[in-house]
Amino acid sequence: MENPEAYLGRLKPIHIFKGLKDDEILEIAREFEPERRAAGETVFAQDEEGQSFYIINRGRVKVVRKVRGEDRLVAMLVPGDYFGEAALLYGRRRSATVVAETDVELLRLSKEDFDRLLKQYPQIKPNMLVTTESRNLYRSLNISWLSPDEVVYLMARRHKILLYQSIAIPLGLSVLVLIVVAAAWWFMTWQMALILLALGGAPPAAWITWNVVDWSNDYYIVTNKRVVYLEKIVGIYDSRQEAPLHSVLSVSIQTAGSLARSFGIGDVVVRTFSGPITMKSVPNPQALAALIEEHWARTRTREKDAEQEALKTAVRRRVRPEPPKAPAPPAAKPTPPKRPPLRAQVSEFFSFRVRFERGESVIYRKHWYVLLQSIWQPSLFILAALGLIGLKLAGLIPEPVTLAVVVLIALVLFIPFAAWWWYEFEDWKNDIYLVTPDQVVDVSKKPFGQETRKSAPLGNVLSLRYERPGLLGMLLNFGTVIATVAGQEFRFEGVFDPVSVQNDIYRRMEAMNAKKAQAETAKRREEMADLIGVYHTVINEISEEAQKPKPVNPP
Repeated sequence: MENPEAYLGRLKPIHIFKGLKDDEILEIAREFEPERRAAGETVFAQDEEGQSFYIINRGRVKVVRKVRGEDRLVAMLVPGDYFGEAALLYGRRRSATVVAETDVELLRLSKEDFDRLLKQYPQIKPNMLVTTESRNLYRSLNISWLSPDEVVYLMARRHKILLYQSIAIPLGLSVLVLIVVAAAWWFMTWQMALILLALGGAPPAAWITWNVVDWSNDYYIVTNKRVVYLEKIVGIYDSRQEAPLHSVLSVSIQTAGSLARSFGIGDVVVRTFSGPITMKSVPNPQALAALIEEHWARTRTREKDAEQEALKTAVRRRVRPEPPKAPAPPAAKPTPPKRPPLRAQVSEFFSFRVRFERGESVIYRKHWYVLLQSIWQPSLFILAALGLIGLKLAGLIPEPVTLAVVVLIALVLFIPFAAWWWYEFEDWKNDIYLVTPDQVVDVSKKPFGQETRKSAPLGNVLSLRYERPGLLGMLLNFGTVIATVAGQEFRFEGVFDPVSVQNDIYRRMEAMNAKKAQAETAKRREEMADLIGVYHTVINEISEEAQKPKPVNPP
């Protein structure tokens, strides 16, 4: 590269170069060659041999992977992202196709220069492996709660040493069982050996399986929008804690001691407005922290760049105002909504829906399991009352008791139990949680009783997490979504599919925060544009006055 100084600002913030000095990064920049690709052009295709490593300087590329004959969008990469390293690190073919989404400028490094770079600066490889392993792990999972424009940059688990520690005892017990089984086989019968193997080997095997699954179910994730901690204990607990990237205050590393440092184990603490998210006992914590810091800085840079572009537009409008546009035609008068038919009203009244939308708001009710806990007793009594008529029709009630008497008795029993059932159903239906475009609302209303309404602005939500405790909660997919608001917890308890509920809140929270930020930025921008417009007017007036001919005084 002829002018490496021009690319220092692009390479320096990338986490793989963390810890290198500026002159070392300049030496690395000299090895890259700029390469331009037009929109729609393929940079490389899936299953090709890896020949180059790329860093995006300008523009965007999309990563597409063919799975079972179908093209799937894996990620949309932007300036500062890199790709193509996996094939070079592992000596394999390309795992995906990369296509220029816009006109792009890439910084390309050949395979030979790439290998030489890793030998000269060995600290780059472990930093790069963090991203490569994250991409491999992400492809092996099905994460449905990501938004379409969200890119996963980090996905990590706790260090494998913790897994080995957790299975050491049951593994030792398994070895002991095998010794006993071998002795029984030698000194007794093979039938006794099999019995001992079944009785003694099953508990350690189940223990090992439990620990392996428990270790593999916890993930730390960083996307271009948020930091997420997924925690799951099989059959007992399921939780997701997250915070937007723009709410991050600091990133730090903690290690338990010299032994943990020697194995490359540490905690990465991401402090946010709502409290810390701690990535416990992760491998290579320095690389993880560097990656989080990079994308945290990118978030702030994107916000700043967007504000500057909008300011330029506002100033242009002040300095060179656009011609007035033709007035828009008058809007048609809205027609009043029609009253739904009686059948639809009855269907709505007895609706068992646990999630539905009304306008721009999403409404949640508690899970059907909560309803069943309330109505099972009156339901049994109602069935018993109706069963009297069935018994009479079946001839199981003596003849002196007429059908009319049985119906009357059943009706007398049915009415209070039906009222009880209706009360419990109405109580369940009236306890709702709402997510509006700007609020989260908890409404609790007793039939013929008092209504309690608690709300909080979405803009005050500092973090979100969900809990799905117990085997029943896992099987029936219900739990509690918890929003931290100004130091207090706002709880959506007993909701169906808490993952989707959390996603609904998160999406509306992000949309509202973006709208609020845009409004505040627009206000500051207009004030600045007004000031610059006044300045421009004054400069023009001074220039015009300077160009006027000065009056000549008579002699």
